[in-house]
Amino acid sequence: MKTAATLAEIFTTATGAIYQCDSRNRVLVHFAGQLTVLKVDAFLRLKRAVDHVDLEQMAASTARAADVEIISVCGCDRCYVLTLPELYAFKELLDGAKFAMSLNSMLHECLSAQLA
Repeated sequence: MKTAATLAEIFTTATGAIYQCDSRNRVLVHFAGQLTVLKVDAFLRLKRAVDHVDLEQMAASTARAADVEIISVCGCDRCYVLTLPELYAFKELLDGAKFAMSLNSMLHECLSAQLA
């Protein structure tokens, strides 16, 4: 008998949402009308790639190539082509999700230590 996987909402903004599927150990990123399913390590690589984009330099540049950023990481079958406003929104979404995941992990560790 198959059971439906339950998704826990990790973080949401006006532009997207991040969900977690514990039964499959996956993170689901809903952004720009697309849903991307990632392993946790691929999600962390995606966050690092977005964090490495210099948004201030991108905003200050007058070069045509600075209008968009292409982000692709190993373990993700999607290539993100994002404008500066989309990058800000995506960064906010990923930052919030990573914070919520870290907080949840710390709480779990504290509660496990108290019960032991």
